[in-house]
Amino acid sequence: MKVLKLKYPKGTFKGQKTDGRYIDGFLYENLKLLATKIVDDMTFLGVASSSTLEVGTGKTVLLTQIGEVWTEIMKEVHNIDVPFALKNVVFRPEELIERAFDVPKYSCLLLDEWEDLHYWSNLGKSLRKFFRKCRQLNLFILVIIPNFFQLPINYAIGRSIFFIDIKFDDNLERGNYDFYGFKAKKNLYIKGKKFQDYGVQLPDFQGEFMDGYGVPEAAYRRVKYEDMLKYDSEDVQQLNPVEIREIKYQLIREAAINSKGKLTQSQIAQAFNLSASEISRIISGKRGKKTAIVPLLLPSVTYNIKQIQKDDYIEENTPPQLNPEESIKK
Repeated sequence: MKVLKLKYPKGTFKGQKTDGRYIDGFLYENLKLLATKIVDDMTFLGVASSSTLEVGTGKTVLLTQIGEVWTEIMKEVHNIDVPFALKNVVFRPEELIERAFDVPKYSCLLLDEWEDLHYWSNLGKSLRKFFRKCRQLNLFILVIIPNFFQLPINYAIGRSIFFIDIKFDDNLERGNYDFYGFKAKKNLYIKGKKFQDYGVQLPDFQGEFMDGYGVPEAAYRRVKYEDMLKYDSEDVQQLNPVEIREIKYQLIREAAINSKGKLTQSQIAQAFNLSASEISRIISGKRGKKTAIVPLLLPSVTYNIKQIQKDDYIEENTPPQLNPEESIKK
């Protein structure tokens, strides 16, 4: 189905033939159920990770898309305006509480993945503090983690309402996920934890998502880079200026490559506070006047999902919507 038709009119995306952005109908109905219930003094936690490589599967893409769809659903169901913007995205567990008081009630807040030496310890402490201090804010919290089976049991089973496994297909293409509602998520964790086996439990449904962040991509990458430099972790202390510069350059290249032309070099330059000529040089890999650009630390996997441009999606071909009560509620 298509959503956000005013935000993404026809022609916004390459090859787009109708207004809006695609979202799987099953996922939309489950989000709509949560939106309906959140005003009844509820707080919801959704978790996402990947069973096929821990990085590069498109977790942030899908979760920010869910964030912007949440805005539309809350407007539709309750006529409540809860914008989803960069301020709704944090990169450190300890930032959750502070940011929770800085967004409107019923907002969607995303804790993006940025693993360091103290990630799991900080995540557990921060989530405990969050639910103790911020439950009355009735927020929809999304958390991206490296590994579902490493999540503390009380959050994997009792606190979270769903789990999404965002993964590559057999051809290493992005845009695929499995959705586990409350009961399926519990069974997956209990049965699969010992051997890290995702095959022990069928998901409630499988879905696909298209390219495109739910927040401005270049600005998102800049904020993530600045966050890395802001925190005085042991990993950052060991980086020399050349390595730090290369991380910045890699983020810039990925912004240019993964956006598939949607971001201009001028937009990327503005986001990273550089000149257009510098951006052009970084993307092309040419030598500058003073220093050479070192090679990428790791090869980037470009966003090469199947070109099933859902713009021509025919409603009668949509599978019947499952009863959300069967997937997401106890």
